[in-house]
Amino acid sequence: MELEQLDDNIIFLNQEFASREEMFKFISHELLKNNYVTEQYLEKVIQRENNHPTGFKLKTLNVAMPHVDCEFVRKNGMFIVTSKKGIIFKNAETDEDLFINIVFGLLLKESDTHLTFLMKLASSFGNDSILQKIVESNNKIEIKNILKDILK
Repeated sequence: MELEQLDDNIIFLNQEFASREEMFKFISHELLKNNYVTEQYLEKVIQRENNHPTGFKLKTLNVAMPHVDCEFVRKNGMFIVTSKKGIIFKNAETDEDLFINIVFGLLLKESDTHLTFLMKLASSFGNDSILQKIVESNNKIEIKNILKDILK
């Protein structure tokens, strides 16, 4: 997946949500409005996250990478949500609650691209300064430039 065109319409900086489900409802509405997903997206992303948590505990910040099967995606993209306070997700490894600071929501139409894309994105997780820049930023252009460097 090429991310030359990260879409400003699905980048949400410094957000606060009462729950992961509230965030998914908000995101689902925005993704439907911008024709990224099918009507089943909300149900499927919550179901998948409940069965296969995507939260990752890192040194200073925590990230999540929720996604759904490709049949519920209309066009490739990635939504981004940042939250200084954090949004509660389950840890992918231990199932404990984690406060997630960055959500990278993968929207991929081809299932074979998921793994390659996840590996590129995950390679940036060891770099606290990059993640800190993303969380602290109020500028969508800055976020897009950081991610283009990571994902090239």
